[in-house]
Amino acid sequence: MRLKRMRFPDLSGDTKYNFVVPIGSLEQHGPFAPFGTDTYITDYLVDQVEKQFPELVILPTLEFSRAQEHRGFFGTVYLTEETLAQVMFDICNSIFQKADYIFITSFHHNDPYIQKFIREKSDFFQPAKIVHLEMCNDEDEQKLVEMLGGPSDGHAGNTEISNMMVIDEATVIPPSKDEKKTFIEDAFETDNIAEKSPNGIADNHPDWIVNKEIGQKSLNLYVGRMVKNLETYLK
Repeated sequence: MRLKRMRFPDLSGDTKYNFVVPIGSLEQHGPFAPFGTDTYITDYLVDQVEKQFPELVILPTLEFSRAQEHRGFFGTVYLTEETLAQVMFDICNSIFQKADYIFITSFHHNDPYIQKFIREKSDFFQPAKIVHLEMCNDEDEQKLVEMLGGPSDGHAGNTEISNMMVIDEATVIPPSKDEKKTFIEDAFETDNIAEKSPNGIADNHPDWIVNKEIGQKSLNLYVGRMVKNLETYLK
């Protein structure tokens, strides 16, 4: 159920609900994928999860998040960590009275900040339970490595471009096979990825492996992880 399509009588009475708060991003994704890549992927995954858990109340995706490490590329719009935490607090504060679970989910680099928020603030919202709904874990990353035959991309590389070819191919300019790639040691070591990657890509796979098959398989992997995590709490 999408909260923005519901009416307030739909949530009347003493019923408790399970909410999903999806967090996207508006940050550079190199020359081949759009600024909204993380939001597109988050929306796709939540759409698929809703098919298996139609009783979830899903909030509109927050399209701005902590992405200041991409500020070296104009067009990135970001919140500071403190602002993101306050936004999450205000959202949870708006719905916790009728919540059993509030699942907060995002694609990749906001995960540490969501986890920190939950550690520091979740007690305030009891008896509602605030949970980080992971899309990918170490086991999934290893499957991606096997799928690609080499490292998965840290940002804006093989898997994310392939994901966008599935979700909205018109937003993608696929890299040519002879497009140069640069090995980058820990692209996110600094708080400004432009210092290490002039084109905004962090993908240490030696080859470009960009296609819809990889895109769909990796998206299915993420959906499967989210479903397994939800089943832990709801079934």
